[in-house]
Amino acid sequence: MLVNNPEIIFFDCFFTSIGYVYVAKSAQGICRISFPYATDEDFSQSVLKDTFPCSKHVEANIKVQRNNAALKCEIAILKQYFQGKQVDFDFPLDLSSGTTFQKMVWEKLREIPYGESRSYKWVAEQIKHPLAARAVGMANNKNPLPPVIPCHRVIGSNGSLTGYASGLHIKKYLIEMEKRILSRTK
Repeated sequence: MLVNNPEIIFFDCFFTSIGYVYVAKSAQGICRISFPYATDEDFSQSVLKDTFPCSKHVEANIKVQRNNAALKCEIAILKQYFQGKQVDFDFPLDLSSGTTFQKMVWEKLREIPYGESRSYKWVAEQIKHPLAARAVGMANNKNPLPPVIPCHRVIGSNGSLTGYASGLHIKKYLIEMEKRILSRTK
């Protein structure tokens, strides 16, 4: 008889000036970064719902478990970022929850330099879908890995801050933090 072993998603969190940042890791890599979150239970439920939305059958084979040792390296890098240091997010990522279009958008977002911004229209044009600025916005909204996939660096064509799943105040904070750090290094 075959026994289905459950996949284990490990998670941990750390505190920053914007609140608790939660990080989850599958066997393939970091699959979810969320902030600000208040409780482990809320985060665990969101990981199951958003990372594995296909069915309850799939959810039954997935366990979400706290494990700070499994995320030690990735959290150290993320802590540096939230402390205002320019870092390379060079750890493995699990983007399996995204559609082909979302993954294309997310890859393009990773090309936006630290401390700089681009418009939704620019992203749409760069991925060869010039009329898809709204779809780019929706892909940003589904981004499972902010700030590794820096959707906070995408702004309106007129320079306005628009849409951010964690709130515009956090988008503004991250953009200003990066610009401040960049200005000190020049």
